Amino acid sequence: MNTGDILNRMSDNTQITVRRAVPDDATAVATIQRLTWQATYPNPALGITAEAIRTRTEGENGELIEPKIARWRDTIEKGERPFFVAAVEGRVVGYVAPRVDENGQQRLGSLYVLPEFQGRGVGRSLITEAIASMDRTKDICLHVVPYNEKAVRFYEANGFVMTGRDVSGGVGVLAGGIQIPEVEMVLPAQTGAPA
Repeated sequence: MNTGDILNRMSDNTQITVRRAVPDDATAVATIQRLTWQATYPNPALGITAEAIRTRTEGENGELIEPKIARWRDTIEKGERPFFVAAVEGRVVGYVAPRVDENGQQRLGSLYVLPEFQGRGVGRSLITEAIASMDRTKDICLHVVPYNEKAVRFYEANGFVMTGRDVSGGVGVLAGGIQIPEVEMVLPAQTGAPA
C-alpha cells in the first residue's frame, strides 16, 4: 500500500482504497468516465439520446477512446493537481480530479464512480479526500447535471448547496447542437479552517 492511502469500508465490509492516481490508471479512469456518462446522462425528454452520449464518449467507431486515455495519462503524469482513484479489491472503480480553475476558483472537478459501485461509499471516500486536499478557507464549487438527482442529493449530503447559477456548456455540445445542462453547487468556506 502507498503512503497516504486512505482505507474505508463499503456497506458489505469490502475495503475501499483511495490513493493518488498513477499513469497506469488512465485506462480505468477513461473507462469509468465513459461508462458512467453512458449510464447517467441520456435524457430523452431533453433530446439527449443514449447514442449521442455514446458518440460523445467513444466517437462513431471508438476512435475517441485511445485519445481520451492518452489525455488522462498526460494529466496524471504532469501531476499539476491532485488526482485520486478509489479501488475495490485492486480494481479502480472511481476517481475525482479536484483543481483550481483559470479564475482561481476551487473546483471539485470530475467525480465518477462505476454505476455498480454507486451508493456503496466509494463516492463518499473520494469526495472526502478531494475536499481534504483543498483550501477550506475558500469555497469549493462543482458543476452538476440537474436531472442527475442522485448526484445532486449526494453533493447536498456532503455539504454542497445549489447556487442557482446555470453553467451549461462545460461538457461540450452533443450531436445536433444539444447541450447537457449544468448548474453550480458550492461547498461554503469554513471560517477558521486551516489553509
